[in-house]
Amino acid sequence: MKPQSLAAIIAALTLLALAFAVGPFAAPNVALFQQFRPKLGLDIQGGARVVLEADTAKLPKGQAWDDNTKRAVKNILEQRVNANGVAEATITPKGVNQFVVELPAVRNEQQILDQLKNTAQLQFYYSPDWKTQRNPLGRYDFTSELDADGKREAISIRDTTANKTIRDQFHIEATLRDLLDKAATKPAEKAVEVPLPENLSKLSAAEGVSQAKLGPEDAKKLTDLSEELTAFEAFLAPPTTQLIMDGSDLSPSSRGGFDPSGTSKAIVELEFNAAGRDKFANFTRDHSQEILMIYLDGRILMAPNIEGPILNGRAQISPFATVKDAKQLADYLNGGALPVPLTIVQQQSVEATLGTEAVRQGFTAGILGLAAVILFMVSYYLLPGAVACLALILYTLFTYAIFVLIPVTFTLPGIAGFILSVGMAVDANILIFERTKEELRDGRPLRLAIESGFKRAFSAIFDSNVCTAATSLLLYSFGTGPVRGFALTLLIGVALSMFTAITVTRTLLLLLVNSGAGRNLGAWGVNRTWQPRFNVVKSRGKFYLISLLIIIPGLVFAIMGGFKPGIDFTGGTEVRLQFPASASVTRTAIEDAIRKQGYEDPAAQIAGNGAVFVRMPRQKEGEVSQAQTDRLVRQLQGQFPGVTRAEYSLIGSSISTELTRNALTSVLFSSLFIVFYLAFRFAIGGFVNGIKFGVAAIIAMLHDVLVLVGVFAILGYFLNWKVDSLFVTAALTVIGFSVHDTIVIFDRIRENLRDSHGREDFGELVSKSINETFARSINTSLTVVLTLVALLIFGGPVIRPLNAALLIGIISGTYSSIFNAAPIVVDWQRRLGSKTMGTATAGAGGGGGSAPVRPAGPVRPAPIAPRSTVNGDTSGGSGGARVYGANSNGGNGSTPPRTSANPALPPIPPGPRPRKRRM
Repeated sequence: MKPQSLAAIIAALTLLALAFAVGPFAAPNVALFQQFRPKLGLDIQGGARVVLEADTAKLPKGQAWDDNTKRAVKNILEQRVNANGVAEATITPKGVNQFVVELPAVRNEQQILDQLKNTAQLQFYYSPDWKTQRNPLGRYDFTSELDADGKREAISIRDTTANKTIRDQFHIEATLRDLLDKAATKPAEKAVEVPLPENLSKLSAAEGVSQAKLGPEDAKKLTDLSEELTAFEAFLAPPTTQLIMDGSDLSPSSRGGFDPSGTSKAIVELEFNAAGRDKFANFTRDHSQEILMIYLDGRILMAPNIEGPILNGRAQISPFATVKDAKQLADYLNGGALPVPLTIVQQQSVEATLGTEAVRQGFTAGILGLAAVILFMVSYYLLPGAVACLALILYTLFTYAIFVLIPVTFTLPGIAGFILSVGMAVDANILIFERTKEELRDGRPLRLAIESGFKRAFSAIFDSNVCTAATSLLLYSFGTGPVRGFALTLLIGVALSMFTAITVTRTLLLLLVNSGAGRNLGAWGVNRTWQPRFNVVKSRGKFYLISLLIIIPGLVFAIMGGFKPGIDFTGGTEVRLQFPASASVTRTAIEDAIRKQGYEDPAAQIAGNGAVFVRMPRQKEGEVSQAQTDRLVRQLQGQFPGVTRAEYSLIGSSISTELTRNALTSVLFSSLFIVFYLAFRFAIGGFVNGIKFGVAAIIAMLHDVLVLVGVFAILGYFLNWKVDSLFVTAALTVIGFSVHDTIVIFDRIRENLRDSHGREDFGELVSKSINETFARSINTSLTVVLTLVALLIFGGPVIRPLNAALLIGIISGTYSSIFNAAPIVVDWQRRLGSKTMGTATAGAGGGGGSAPVRPAGPVRPAPIAPRSTVNGDTSGGSGGARVYGANSNGGNGSTPPRTSANPALPPIPPGPRPRKRRM
């Protein structure tokens, strides 16, 4: 497609993205834009804090309220929150039987809380007393009619013996709720206080109500409801009625939607697991022409007649009022049933967990960092740098528009993923610019140089982004909470950075070709290049030693207790302080005052009505006791008159064992993917020969993680820095960056291997490849480092550990990519080269001697395109730094074509066609 056509498409996309980005703020009252307001996380905007309490007295028989049950409840709550699209909620066990749920500000908060409390106990019942085709004399006969919504069946039971109609608990409770609401809002003239019958008082509709002011007619209805509930409980009671199956027999793959047969009914499709499939098949085989009642949380969903054996392990529940209701039930079933009912015992609004000051500081630092990146790109790369900055602005705009459309919750982990994707977007541009300058120095005309630069950079951009995208997908699949938020933003960022680098930047550069500024090659920075003379492979022992000197002390300090898990991992103590309504307190002032009393790492969160929640991790002597908190409050009263302790409790970890295990599992699988992907993509000489690239990339990645852990262990030992959920985000960011940077160097090695046809010592070839990509590696890291330094200096103390971890990881990732990863490939080739030799024969590369060259075979000559020199050497070797001149005409002169390859050379290896020339 022509650049002009692409430019028109990009302009249209830009206008559309601007509408979604600016519209909600420019026209906040327009209904279309209201749903596209940015969704901010709890750490940035604040939200609601709710305490749910489990009614342990209603546990199923034989099940104890122990750590396993509490962990199961916490996992189910997390899955339900995520199913409702409320990303980044925090769920923390509290005390014996409570859970603190912190939700970011959402429009349907109460609806979500109601859904969290729903036990979602799906059960399948059978009774021989039910009237069916097989048993026409059964006592109970099922009847149905439409609910008030006109779309959902309301199933009731006709007791032929007592000549009464009985409704299920769901409909009894709905009638009770209407009755109590009427008594509270519009009591009858002769109303008197009537105590609620015992069985009705246990229903959630009567929560907190022991008596109601009712008139005689409503009092009679109350008595009738009690009798109806008693009759229904008798109908459902064993041994007459048997529980055949429940939600534990389902596979977590339920789906809600329209009936696939073509009707407009909303249904839920169920799929049983292996044990459930056998139970279902056996039951339907033995009870043909009978009823299997499907029951959920007090409501009879269906009472279908079994026409014959069902052996495929699938079933349907229908109909539902809306597809939304059907999908909601499917989400419940996939998440699992709560073993106990939950009730809300406390609900408050809270400020951002990072604090408003930290959010403001982080925003300011981010702007400064972005300005530093723009300044560097324009000053170093001149005209292409300005184009890259424009592309980066468009990338940010497109990303934001996608985030509000999905929508994605803006949280600190998500922003970290976005920062990494920005670094990758800049990286792709830098790689393209360096390649384009190489083409211009080789005498290519400007347009051809741009096209060739993009083509030669594409393989590195593609391979590195595929590995990053695969890691993101695995993290999203296995992770929960902040891990999924990080993975989603990184995945979106990778996709859009590919688009902006390959499409937007290329289009803008090609549009500049015929402009006055574009024809001036001085504006392309052709004479700005730096290629060092390092023989990295020959000195690899020194670089390995440097890595060990950093990693080993860190591991020693970690063993000595320097690697300190924070309250997110270990749990601790939570105290609710109550300040006078007139008091003006800040998060920082409270934390500083508590810290002065000798308590480490307090975290305060301001709620409404003078309430402040303070969390303190386990101290050196153990948990903070209630007596210690009482003493602390007395000490705080000197600085904050009138403060009291309203509540004390122990809390569990907000980062579950499952989250950590799933994150590690996803990293393991992504590492395996990277090994096999790189083995396939770098399989010069065969797949086995390519494995060394994948293994070396993973070793370099592990190096960076160990450096990060070690440095934090040292900081923890001397400065008492703790590891929290943000450290997990930083570690994931480092993993993504490390592999990304390493692959770019490997790409140059791959290219040089194809061009050398086995004539060059492998170690020397690797050193040359590192030197050729050195400026790109440093410049790419520098753009990210500039942003992180600004965040570290100006971002405030709350997010300083995160920024420090990212900075350490990015520097380590750059070091390992240059000085560790490629030399490891050389060592592998040196020791196993005789077995896995490919095209390039690998010697020690400066370690003494070289391996023999493969015997010559039939030559496959390739045509060589004419080249022209531009005032200097175009060999592209591993010599020292060189400054090149530039012809203003873009290098239109030419030199005689090169001759064909030496006939004595070995055959061209399998794989992509070799390049016609080597830079």
